[in-house]
Amino acid sequence: MRPTDVARACTEVALAAGRDIRTLVHAMDPLRRAEPTTSLLKPKGGYGARRVDAEAEALGLARLEALADRLGVAIELLRDAGDAAGNASHRLGRATGAERIWAAMDAIDGTVKVAGLGPRLPDRVRLANDGGWAAAFAFTAPTTAPRAALTLGDFTTAVIVDGNPTRYRAYPQDLVTLPEDDALVTYEVTDAVPRRVFTTTATDLGQLWTYLDVFQAYDDETAQPGDGALGAALYPLLADRHRGGGFDVLRQYANLSALGRMLLGWRQAPVWVESQGGAYLVVNENLPNLIPAVPILAGAGGVSVDFDGRPLRARRLAEGRTSIVHAANPAVCAAVLGLVARARG
Repeated sequence: MRPTDVARACTEVALAAGRDIRTLVHAMDPLRRAEPTTSLLKPKGGYGARRVDAEAEALGLARLEALADRLGVAIELLRDAGDAAGNASHRLGRATGAERIWAAMDAIDGTVKVAGLGPRLPDRVRLANDGGWAAAFAFTAPTTAPRAALTLGDFTTAVIVDGNPTRYRAYPQDLVTLPEDDALVTYEVTDAVPRRVFTTTATDLGQLWTYLDVFQAYDDETAQPGDGALGAALYPLLADRHRGGGFDVLRQYANLSALGRMLLGWRQAPVWVESQGGAYLVVNENLPNLIPAVPILAGAGGVSVDFDGRPLRARRLAEGRTSIVHAANPAVCAAVLGLVARARG
C-alpha cells in the first residue's frame, strides 16, 4: 500500500471513530459518565479516569486494532504515563514485521467537560456551561524508528473531532491533516466536500484575539519552577492591546477543542472568512495535546514553537513537556515571543 493510501486510511478510521465517540458521549447518561474507572491509557485513575472516557477509549482501540490488521502493519499506541511495567506504548494488530505506525489517541480531551467537575454525587453532576472537548488522533508513516528517536514532526497525519460543535458554524470543526506533495495540508471534513482551512493572514496582534492556557502551569507533578509566575505575567501583557498585546485574551480548559475555534478559518471566493484569533499559548503543555496539534496547525499555515522560538516539529518526544506558542504566521509569532521575553524579565 502506498504511503498516501496508508495516511488516508488512518484519517478515515480516526475520523469515523471520533464521530462515533461524540455520539457515544452525548447518548450516555450524565451520572453514568462520571463513574470512576481505569483504562488502558489511564491505568492510574485520577481526574480523567471516568467511565465515559474508558468506553470512548475502548471504541477507539477497537477501531485502531482493525486498522492495523487491515494495513498489515502494527500500530504502536503511545501511553503518556506508561503502565505498571513501564511500557510506553501498546501494540495493536497481528503484524510482526519491523515496521510499525506510531499513533497517539486522546479519546476525550476534556473529560471533566463531559463527566463533571468535582466530587461525584448520587443525584447531580457539574457539567453545565462550557461543553468544549475533542477526540484526537495522530499517526506517523510506517517506520522502523524507535520511540526514543521520534519527533513531533514525524506525526504527519492527524484528526481532531470537535466533541460539541455549534449548530451554526463559525469555525472549522472536524479537522484532518494529511501529507501532500512533501507538505502538510489541513482540511475540514464536516461537509461532503473537504475544505482547506487556514490561519489568519492578519499580522497586527492588537487586532487579534490571543489564547492563554495556564492550567498546567500549576500541575504539582510536572510544572517547572516559575511556570505559575510566568503565566501570571503573560496575562496582562497579552490583554493590553495598546502596548503590544492582543485585542483581548481568552482562556479555556481542554485546549484541543479550541484549536479550530480560535485559530482556523476558510479562504474561499468571493470572501475569505478568517479567524479572529492569532496566537495560542500554553504553559507546560503535555505531549498528548502537542502530538496532534502541531501537524494540524502546520497544515493550516501556522507556526508552532517553544518559548525560546525553537520549532516544535523538531522536538523529540523524549524531551516531554514544554511551554509553547501556536501562531497564525511568523509575524504574529515574533510579536508573541517578544511578550514572552518581557514576561520572563
